[in-house]
Amino acid sequence: MYQIDNQKFGQFLSEMRKEKSMTQKELADKLFVSDKTVSKWERGNSMPNVTLLLPIAGVLGITVTELLKGEKLSENKSLNTDEVESLVVNSLDLSVRDSIRQRKKNWILAVLISMVIVIAETILMTISEITVKQRNESLTISLLMFFFAVCVCIFVKEVLPTYYDKDKINFVSQGIFRIHMPGLAFNNGNWLPVLTVFRVFSLSTAILYPIACYLCVLIGGADVWDRVKNVSVAILLAGLVIATYVVGKKYE
Repeated sequence: MYQIDNQKFGQFLSEMRKEKSMTQKELADKLFVSDKTVSKWERGNSMPNVTLLLPIAGVLGITVTELLKGEKLSENKSLNTDEVESLVVNSLDLSVRDSIRQRKKNWILAVLISMVIVIAETILMTISEITVKQRNESLTISLLMFFFAVCVCIFVKEVLPTYYDKDKINFVSQGIFRIHMPGLAFNNGNWLPVLTVFRVFSLSTAILYPIACYLCVLIGGADVWDRVKNVSVAILLAGLVIATYVVGKKYE
């Protein structure tokens, strides 16, 4: 089975580009991408999206097979059907992995921004007139949701094992992360949307819950917050469960 070599692919791409007397910027313009993206391809740091393989090959005057193999192929060195299929499948896998890595980076950035906001809220509530009890209660909920966000944004995998697509399984277990949703079968069709719900919900709650406490006490007084805090938590949890079922069923 042929495996795609990122470094070999990048070097071949660079050679073919130079053979056509094109700069990285000129190639990028023809493909409607940035020159930095082309540079990453040529350094072997990433692979093009599978939808760009045919346009790249067309611009460089080579076949997609040669592009993926990283070398010019003569007639007596042509690949058979199985080998070509293997290259295409591997290119798809690499494209998916690059997409997953980029999404992971984006969510890690979101976690870091949220952490800065939560720290700022902690400082604000510490110097405000909110009682220590109310501050600690709201920040406890916020920190719990933040740690849940760290778990689902960084450590939970976005792709489930293939047996999830074959069998109706209503639970997922990854490390300390556990979820069991009776009546909802998880698979690779709905797992990423469900995971997105968890991520958005947890980060939003971590940020907004202390703000809600602060504004409620500031506008209505401490008694108002004491009356609504438990109800607000129940509403949030109910909203998460409902959103999970709705999204999960939609893409199930």
